[in-house]
Parts: sequence; structure tokens; C-alpha cells
Amino acid sequence: MTTISIKPPRPPTQLVVALRACAGAFGLVFLYSCGYNLFLLAPSIYLLQIYDRVMSSRSVDTLVMLTMIIAIAVVVGSTLDIVRRAALSRIGSWLDHRLRPMVLTASFEYAARADTGAATECYRDLAALRQFLDSPASSLFFDVPWAPIFLLLLFLVHPLLGTIGLLSALALLLFAFMTELATREPLAHANLALSRSYLRFATALKNIEVIRAMGMQDGAALIVYRDAEMARRAQDIAMHRTEIILGFSKSIRTLAQIFMMGSATWLVLANSGSPGIIFVASLLLGRGLAPIEGAIGAWRSFMFARNAFHRLNRMLITVASDCDARMVPLPEPNGLLLDNVSYFKPFADRPILTDITLRLTPGDCIALIGPSGSGKSTLGRVIAGVVPATSGYALLGGVDISALRLCGGTRHVGYLPQDIELFGGAIKDVIGRLDGGDPGKAIDAAKLVGLHEAIMRLPQGYETDIGEGGNLLLRAQRQQLGLARAAYGNPSLIVLDDPNSSLDYDGERMLFTAIERMKSRGMIVVVITHRMGILPVTNKIAIMRNGTVAAFGDSERIYETYLQPPSRTGT
Repeated sequence: MTTISIKPPRPPTQLVVALRACAGAFGLVFLYSCGYNLFLLAPSIYLLQIYDRVMSSRSVDTLVMLTMIIAIAVVVGSTLDIVRRAALSRIGSWLDHRLRPMVLTASFEYAARADTGAATECYRDLAALRQFLDSPASSLFFDVPWAPIFLLLLFLVHPLLGTIGLLSALALLLFAFMTELATREPLAHANLALSRSYLRFATALKNIEVIRAMGMQDGAALIVYRDAEMARRAQDIAMHRTEIILGFSKSIRTLAQIFMMGSATWLVLANSGSPGIIFVASLLLGRGLAPIEGAIGAWRSFMFARNAFHRLNRMLITVASDCDARMVPLPEPNGLLLDNVSYFKPFADRPILTDITLRLTPGDCIALIGPSGSGKSTLGRVIAGVVPATSGYALLGGVDISALRLCGGTRHVGYLPQDIELFGGAIKDVIGRLDGGDPGKAIDAAKLVGLHEAIMRLPQGYETDIGEGGNLLLRAQRQQLGLARAAYGNPSLIVLDDPNSSLDYDGERMLFTAIERMKSRGMIVVVITHRMGILPVTNKIAIMRNGTVAAFGDSERIYETYLQPPSRTGT
């Protein structure tokens, strides 16, 4: 029966969906911005009324009443500004709360694909978006649409004044465009170098024991410092260029104010307006140019936020695309099928795995054996769904294993890697995969692998804290605990990568017994090993060479044909 993959039109990412859900909140921020900018006209109206009404009538009552009204308008405008900034901050907080789990999932997915730099960058990008919404720069961009309105009011005062304001605004827009061109490349280089620096720093911390033991501190620090220094230099270049352009833009604005006041004074002398237009024109010009000039100063923050949005959206699209396919079920609803599976490591020109085809049924236990570098561990990662196959299908019950994992079907798969990483916490939570589920399932998994009695001998039993990363356990204990975690919930498939590497004789006996129990429960067990002693508990063997399966079949036949040492005859 042929497996068919049907890809429906791709829905929007969760980032886009979340932003659409904020449309109403952004609409309110826009209304607050409208009110705020309208009340910014209060000083201009005040000055115009002072010169046109108060000075001519010399009425103190009019002055007092006018001052009180304008004072109330200023207070209301300031309140609206505070409210809109708070609203943008709340939007950023809500987006962070809504997207953080999905971004963490995307980060884990990229880390599993050996792209740790993209993983850490993905996590930081969400923080960058929230920081932008928390910053004054975000509210500034809601003021930019009001710049043409203030310039239009200048035309209503007098066409000459409007023309000066329009030319000044066009000059500032030109500077804004120059800022974009001048900072795009250095900011991109800064982001890339900073990501490399973070990645290498994390790698150094992970290998701190080796670095300290062999005196590599200075060399490791120098490698991290070089990337950080490259990032700093690129940021300095972008900042320097922005400051130069901002300096010129401020000069343009100052000159525009001088020309505006001079032209308004000339109009007053020519009896084409009242003295109040001198100050009104200056204030309107200031309000019309302030958002544009502010946008130039905040351009770096805007660029960081825009790039973070595009990177984050692109990563969420990549992760979500693995969940798009809908698979037609195979005849064996609980079987494992590898159909012409190949795998390329990112940016590699040669495949690690090539056209691997295997079929296993419930209760099967297969040993993947072969020389180092033959692709055994990589095949185990593909079978466990850690990385998706580049081509071909890795199906469990007719569903792509990597898509099953991404779409919430992780309880069907158990995995014990070579390098066992455990989260800190109580033993029951570590075995229970941190889901806070039924402790009975954790006890059942511990009994399955023969660990229950050892746990019960501890002072706090299953509530015993293993320390951060399991640092309070011996390596063999961590391996046994990892095996119990893999067996939690009776998954359909368990992948064990070199499970007896740290076990003594008694530990190996417990492992063999656990595998027999897994088989009796109908689990498919994939064992990656260098030790032939585990072969008696398997019923199938696959010999791998150079990323391909050189031989596959029943354990007894494969052992006799390929693995049994040749008999010696004496003389």
C-alpha cells in the first residue's frame, strides 16, 4: 500500500496569528495616539488665541479661562500617551506569554538539527520583539502618520509656510532612507557575529572541564572575544553612521525652524497674518518633523525588531511545515517502516544515510551494529524523530515520526541517547518526562527497567532530588534513569543508543531483562551498540557500513553469516 503525502495550503504561523489577535489592541493604541496628537495642537491654539484675542481684548478672564482649558488638554494628552505606552507594553507581555512555548519548541527543533546558533537566536528574537514594544520607539511609529496632518495645517496657515514644512519633511525622509542603506549591512554582520559569539561561549561552558584541565582558558576566551569584537565593531559602524545622519537631520530641522520663523515674520510684516502665526508655524513644524526625526534615531531599534520578526516567522514556518503532511495509514498500524531514508546534515555535500529501508513489527528488537562513523547513531536519531529524514519516510503506524513528535505524539516514542542529559528535580518528575502526570506511570517504568527497588531504598524514594542535570548521580545511575524515562508511558517505539556503555555485569543483566519485558509488551526496540553481548536479546540485526544497511535479517542468520568468527583448525 503506497504512502501518500498531501500538503494543504500552509496556514499562517502562530506569530502572525498572535499579531492578528492583537489587532483590536493596536487599534486602541492608534486611537490613543490620535487623541494624543490632537491635544498636541493645544499649545499652538493657545499662542494663536493669546495674540488674536487676549492681546487685543486685554481680558484677564479670557486669559485665565483659556489657560485652564489648555492646561486640561495638556494633562489629558499626557495621560493618553501614558496609556498607549502601557498598552503597547501589555501587548508585548501578552505576545511573550502566548508565543514563548512555541518559540521554545522551535528552538529545541533547530538545536536538534545541529543548528544551535539558530536555536539561541530564535529564543532571543522574541525578547527583542517585546523590548521594542516596551520601548518609546514603538509609540513613535504611531505618531509618524500624523506628520502629514501637521504639515497640512501649515498649508492652511499659509502656502509658503506649508512649502517650507514639506521640503523639510522630505529632507528628513531622505535622511531616514540613507540611515536604512547605511546601517543594513553592518547590523546584519553584527547579528551574525553576535550569534556566533553566544554559541561559542555556550560551547565553552559545556566543555569547561576539558578547557580547565588542559589550560585552554585563554584560547577559548580569545575565540569568543574575536566574534564579540567583530559584533561590537559592526555595531559601532552602524551607530557612527546613524549619529552622523542624525546630526545632519538635526541641522536641517534647526534651519527649517529658522526659515519658518523668518518667513512667518515676513508675512506678519507684509500684513499677511497676525503675530501669532510666528509661534504657531514654529510649533506645527516641530510637531510635523519630530516623528520623522525620532524615527531616524530609533531606526536601529526598528531594524533589530523587524529582522527579529522575519527570522522568528521563518523559523516557525520551518517547524510548522514538518507537521503539515497527512499520511495514509499503512497495513501495520503499529509497525515501524523506513522507506528509502536518506539524511544530509545541514550544509553538507555528502549524505550520512543513503536509501535505508527497514520494516519492524511490534515486539521486534533490532540491533544496529557496524564500525564507528557508519551512521548508526544518526539512523537512531531519525528513527526517534530527533531529526527528520531528508528524503524518504520514517513512519510509525503510518505517521511520519518527526511530525508525530512535533504535533504532540511524543508519548509514542522513547529515546536514550549516548550523552544523557537529565533535568533537575524529583525522580518521579524526571522519569515522567516533566509532564506532572500520574506518578503510577513513573513507578511502572522504573519497575520495567529494574530500578524500582533501588529508588525505594533512597530516603525520599521517588521524591528524591537528583540535582541539576543529575549531577548527584553516578553515570551508570543516570543511564538507568534515562532508560526508565524512555520507557515511561509504554511507548510503541524505544531507541537505545549504546545503552550498556556505562553498565557493569549486573547492570547489563538488568538491561537485558528490561529489553525482554519491553518486547513482551509489544514495544519495538532499536538498540545501537558496539557490544556483541546484547545480540541474544534481539531478533533482528542490521549491519551498517558507510551510511547504508549492508545486511539485515533475523539475528541468528545474520550472526552466523556475517558475525561468527571463523573456526580454527589446529595441526
